[in-house]
Amino acid sequence: AAGGKINIGIAVNTHSVDLSSFDLTKITTLEFNDKKLNPVSAPSLGGHHINDELVFEVGSDNPKSFTIKITGIPKMQERVFKW
Repeated sequence: AAGGKINIGIAVNTHSVDLSSFDLTKITTLEFNDKKLNPVSAPSLGGHHINDELVFEVGSDNPKSFTIKITGIPKMQERVFKW
């Protein structure tokens, strides 16, 4: 966690779902050490292809492992990514 932040690259590609109504700052969480944080910065979803970063403020915490969950996007209600 450089400067108290974790930056995670995210790529979103779709041809079947309109993503413009989804706000990644509200439907995404970073989970570690019994904490759940929403990103302080996330790309706006629109169009078919997005390549950007999610930014989470973790302060002095430096998690060695964590989980990112994105919920509520159709076809798969919860997407889970673990490091």
